[in-house]
This record gives sequence, structure tokens and C-alpha cells, in this order.
Amino acid sequence: MKTSLSISLICFGLFLNTALTAQSVSEIKFDFSDHHLNTAKNLISVSTFIATKQATVNGIHFTLVVKNNSDKFISVKNVAEQLQVILTNERGLNISVPNNSSIELQINRRVKNVKWKFSSESIVPDQAFINGRKDNVDIKAQEYTQIPAGGDWKINLTLKNVKQVNTPEDVINRGLKPTKILSPGKYILQLILPIISAEQNISEGFSGQYISPFINIEYMK
Repeated sequence: MKTSLSISLICFGLFLNTALTAQSVSEIKFDFSDHHLNTAKNLISVSTFIATKQATVNGIHFTLVVKNNSDKFISVKNVAEQLQVILTNERGLNISVPNNSSIELQINRRVKNVKWKFSSESIVPDQAFINGRKDNVDIKAQEYTQIPAGGDWKINLTLKNVKQVNTPEDVINRGLKPTKILSPGKYILQLILPIISAEQNISEGFSGQYISPFINIEYMK
């Protein structure tokens, strides 16, 4: 367990390409929202490796980990696209970019036969790994994320873009506000990951929602 954790932290440190030490990176586990749809609580577990103090370039860097605890291969909607972010600045304003990959839009795509495309505007995906080995695919070209039985899927991500929000009123209408590059500062971050299986049949498919605690982030350049 300690060896696996050390390897994950080293990989994360290399991804950040900064002077951050492995000790500054923590694994934060997500809670399962058991009121949401029909996923068995222990089927999937989700966590993130993240440094709460970062001196990085072009945004907040972190690694998202999705583990398949079952004895069967699973295929779920693109994890990087599904990830939703709540980012609050020092003024208490939510500056995150609303994610257009909601369940409602997934349903509309299916009903109206709209072609899938990667639509997350704030999250920039980088290298992915399956059971510690590089997954050599273009994340933005994959509608589904494949996770082997008893295995895990990791991806390095950057939270790069936020909304230009200056007042509480702007927060309400932030979907209409211009997008900008994240500025240095202190933030509170929360990550929400809806998991939606590739199965169209409701009796065979599964879905659920995983939520991180609030994470205090000090972002510097």
C-alpha cells in the first residue's frame, strides 16, 4: 500500500513539474451520494491526489482516481468530461465554469441523436493511466472510460479556466460571463463526479455521484 501511494505521489510530482515535495500531496477520498440513482455504494471508489499549496503554471493540477471494485470490466461516460467543479474565491464567489455534461444533456443527446463531443470548458485532461500503465488514448476523443475488473484508472487534470465573476449577481448568471485563465490566489475547491455507465438498459446500467470534501487551495505562479 505504501509503495503504491509513493509511486502515485511521485507521478503526481512529475506532472506538476514544480519544486513541490511528495509530502505536500494528499489523497482525498470522495463520499458516495447514495440518494442519487442506482449505483451500489461499493462498486466504485473515487479519490484525488492534490497539493493544497501549488506553484504551478496555467491552473490547479490534480490527479483523479476511479477504482473499479467489482470483478467485472466496466465502461462509463468520459470521466474527465463528467467531472464537475465548484471553485470559490476569497470573496466567497463561485467562479467555476458550469459543466455542460449534465445528466439532462446526456439524455438529450440520446433522445435527439446529438453526436457526442468533449464539452468540459474548465478541465484540461493530460496523461491517463490504467493500473499504473499509460493509457495511450486521446481523452477528448473517448466518449467512454474503460476500467478493468478490480483495477483503477487515473488521469492528470488541470483546472485552468474560470468565469469572470465580480458580484453575487454575476454568480447567478455566470454561465453568460466570459471565461478567463485562473489567477493566483486562495480558493476553496470541491469536485463532484457523476458516474454513468455505458449501458443503455436501465436494469443493466448503473449511475451514481461521488463528492469530495471542500479543499483549501493556495495557488501561486
